[in-house]
Order: sequence, then structure tokens, then C-alpha cells
Amino acid sequence: MRKVFVSYSRNNIDAVAQLVKDLTDVGFNAWHDQTLTGGQKWWDSILSSIRECDIFIFALSKESWDSEACQSELAYVVELGKPILPVLVSEGVHLSLLSAPINELQVTDYRQRDKAAAFSLLKAINSAPAAPPLPDPLPSPPPVPLSYLGALKDRIDSHTPLSGQEQNLLFLEIEGAIDKGRSHAEIRDLLFSLKQRDDLLASVGRKVDEALKRVSAPPSRPSWQPSPPRPSWQPAPQRPSVSSAAGGNVRVDDRGLVSATNTCSQCQKQVAPDWRFCLSCGNALPAPAGTTDGGRIPGSKFRRYACEPDVIPRIIGDVRGWLNQQDFDTQQIDADQDSVLLQIKKRGSWRDLVGMATSLNVVFHQTEDNTLTVEIGAGKWIDKAAVGTVSLLILWPLAITAGIGAWEQMKMPDNIFDYIGSLLVCR
Repeated sequence: MRKVFVSYSRNNIDAVAQLVKDLTDVGFNAWHDQTLTGGQKWWDSILSSIRECDIFIFALSKESWDSEACQSELAYVVELGKPILPVLVSEGVHLSLLSAPINELQVTDYRQRDKAAAFSLLKAINSAPAAPPLPDPLPSPPPVPLSYLGALKDRIDSHTPLSGQEQNLLFLEIEGAIDKGRSHAEIRDLLFSLKQRDDLLASVGRKVDEALKRVSAPPSRPSWQPSPPRPSWQPAPQRPSVSSAAGGNVRVDDRGLVSATNTCSQCQKQVAPDWRFCLSCGNALPAPAGTTDGGRIPGSKFRRYACEPDVIPRIIGDVRGWLNQQDFDTQQIDADQDSVLLQIKKRGSWRDLVGMATSLNVVFHQTEDNTLTVEIGAGKWIDKAAVGTVSLLILWPLAITAGIGAWEQMKMPDNIFDYIGSLLVCR
């Protein structure tokens, strides 16, 4: 039976898992990388599997086309002369804009993942030409993709002493990963690993501590942004001290300035009120009340669902496609770390009933226990061209209490929850 190698982005793991299952169910030996770490040994294993395969499937998506690792695998396959089968697994790919070799090949559509898609996939594999013998000598293997943080982790964990120059270079590469928007959880692990090295220079250690503050604290509200209005039922904060979520107290002076007297429950070291993680031991700290969980918008609704992080982009895409079929305009905006804002407004004359500026805000928030919290409330339609990442602290004061009534009449919040519930298990 022919051996199949599947190159893919982890953003599309759900579709790829189904694709691999379809292939193995009919007897194909399908290989795809399921490890979560990087490094030279991991990369060597991938390249070895590519050399041994009879056909190379490129799981085509916007993410895989932009992936350094996927492009390296594709380039290596071209040099080896293996048959290549592009398989479209997600929306958002403009086939006419792709470059060689993909634009020269017939693309199999696997977006629906149904029986018809599976038959098309099997037909394409069976009609692919046989793999030629490997070239002699073999082409030079591509280097480990620098975009994978696992390579950095291997270098940080190395038992070989690191010079000052090597330590500073590692820190600069971690900073580059921060600037590229890599997961703050991954970045924290790298920074803590570097901080624990016995040969770490004091100057590098200070830089690591500053970087840990950057990735551990939530986004701050701009100085020009007013504080959210306090509802009439909410009492004024007590001074001079209030209870802290992390343990201990925070002091609030007459000017409203906060000083930290909090302590980490694990190492008992002092922490700042707005830190999400202890910079000494890495322990996760409880978030301040009303800042990270559902129900923080007065009048909003929220539900929780069991959901792996890699599945969330597909869920959001499915919700957008479903709303588009029902004549709703949608726009997706990043909102704080691990949160995505989906704004919805109705097409046509219905908009005049509630005002052009009114939308339904749907926030998807991922927590570390594989739980997806979805919160829905009314708000203002944001000019997406004018913003990049929207802080939820900025977004919530824009909530329009009166606007939710019209959405409730259409039963849109419940309809959205029910649709997501048809895709996931509610917790």
C-alpha cells in the first residue's frame, strides 16, 4: 500500500485528522507529525518520512501556505521529485494567486470532509504517478525552521555553556517571537527556561525579567481612554485597601493609585495586581474580578464549551459562514491575548431599526483547561481599518444596553449559542 505524507498547519489539525482517518480506514499508510516539540531530531524525522513516502499531500490553507515549515517540506519534495497532491482544507485560499508548484497541479477540495470529498481524495491518490527512485546524491536537507520555538528550547536547554553573545542572541530571537505574535504561554516557558540557566549573565537576566512582565500582564488601557462608567448599583471601591485575588492586599491611595502587596500562592513572592503569572515561579495568578470571565458586560450572556485550542479558528470560521448564509455581515478582530471578537450586523433595511452603529459582539475566549467561553452582548460596530488588536477593556465601555433588545427579539444570542452547541459540547 502506498505511503502518504501529509504536510499541514496546526491551525487545520481537525480537518487533517479527519483526512488521515479517511486514508487509514481504506488501508493507506498515512503519516503526519503529531508531536508538539521541535528541534533537529524532530525535523530529521520529518525529512526521513518525506523521503520514504510515495505521495506528498499538501493540506492547503492560508496558514499552511504562510508556514515556513510547510514551505520547507514542499521545497524538499520538489527536489526529491515525489508526486504532490494539493488538498484544500479551509476557506480563504485564492488558488489563482498561488505560485509553483501548487498552481501547476489539480487541487482536490476537501473542505466539506464528507463522503464525496473522501472519494475525490482517494481517486486523486490512486491516479497519481508512481514515485521515482530517490536522486543520488540526495539534495541537501533544509534547515530546521526557525519559526518553530522548539528549536529555541533545545538550544536553551543545552548542557553546553552559553557565552554572553549566545545568551543575548537567544533573547533577541525570543523577543522576535513576541513581536510576531507567538503564544505568550510558549514565550513564558522559553523565558523561564533561560532564566533557570546557571550561567545566565545578570544583564541578560534583567532583560528576561522585563520580557516576562510584558507577556504576563494584560494589555493596559491607553491614557486617553476613560475608565468604564460604574453602574449605579455598584458601590464605590473601598479605600485604603481592598482584597486581592492573588492573595494579600492591594493599597489604593486618595488619587486612586494602586501599589502591590499581593503574594503568589505558590512561592509567596510579591506580585503586581495586574500580573497574570508570577515572574518568579511562573504560577498562574487569579485574574481580577470581572476581567477574564464571561458575564463581565452588564446584560451579556455567556456559555462554556469543551474545545481544543486548535479547533477554535475552525469554529469561528463555521459561525461566520453560517451567519453569512443568513444575511449577516461579520468582521473578526483580535481582542486581547487568547480572545477573538466577532462583530455581527444585519444586511438591509433592518439596520435602520437599531441604528447603523449597533452590532452584536461575540467574544471567543480560550482558557488553559481546553474550555472555550463564548460571551455575547450588544456594542458599537468598530471601524476595523482603524484598529489592529482591540483591548476588551476598551471594547466593553462601548456596550449599548438598549441595543440588545432588538437582537433578543430575533433570538440571535440563543441561536448563536445553539449553533456553536451543535459543533461542541457545552460545559
